[in-house]
Amino acid sequence: MASLQALHTQVLDVMRSELAGAIAAVPFDIHGARKRCKKLRAMLRLLREPLGTRYASLNRSIRDAARALSGQRDDDVMAVLCRQLHKDAPELAWSDLPAALPAMDASTTGFDDARALLHSVDEQLADGGLPALTPEDLAAGLRNGYRRARKRWRRALQNPKDAAPLHEWRKEVKYHMHHCQLLTPLWPALKAQRKALDDLAEGLGDHHDRFMLEQRIRNLGDGAKAEHAQRLDQLRREQEWLAKRALRQAETLFALSPGAWWHRHTH
Repeated sequence: MASLQALHTQVLDVMRSELAGAIAAVPFDIHGARKRCKKLRAMLRLLREPLGTRYASLNRSIRDAARALSGQRDDDVMAVLCRQLHKDAPELAWSDLPAALPAMDASTTGFDDARALLHSVDEQLADGGLPALTPEDLAAGLRNGYRRARKRWRRALQNPKDAAPLHEWRKEVKYHMHHCQLLTPLWPALKAQRKALDDLAEGLGDHHDRFMLEQRIRNLGDGAKAEHAQRLDQLRREQEWLAKRALRQAETLFALSPGAWWHRHTH
């Protein structure tokens, strides 16, 4: 089991590394930059209590940086998804679709804003570092992450055909997954949980990408429903399958109460 001092150094190093990677990725790998921002926000959530008043400022800066990059990320993801769909259903000519979709706003001003915000976070971490980590703080952050993900799962269960609660659940699953990854050196039993959460989050991400593509098609206008009827049917079928699969996976991952889950994975 790793020492708290070693983990403290590791967490700070990982945060600085993720920040440097996110800054370097703009504008060449927007999807990668946003993924790094999500990981950073997950780390901040885990350390919310130790960070105190610094949490809000750091979290807001990283959130706003990711938002400044969202337009270009969506365009990139839609293009990749269409290529994947074309392999499974070439008769629907998915590869022709991206050219028909209006591009999202992705100005260079957004890139500059994102880099400036991320640089400000890096400077704050360089100046103030991280507060001392205690087992109690880390345990509380881990349990809270599990509790939030479990709560969002239960909301998604109420209406599995509604994409909004599934998307909110996915975000909490990702945060919880990163928490488990960071704290595996302290509690090795979290390793298996992290792998299962990664698979769950990937499936929920696939669902969200298909939902977003469906909305982009529908926004083309009144004629889109008829022109793209077969494509829309395929997207709906895949979303339904992905949602059912994710909810089945969660029956094992989130069956326990937060207290029981904590005891199983850390004792």
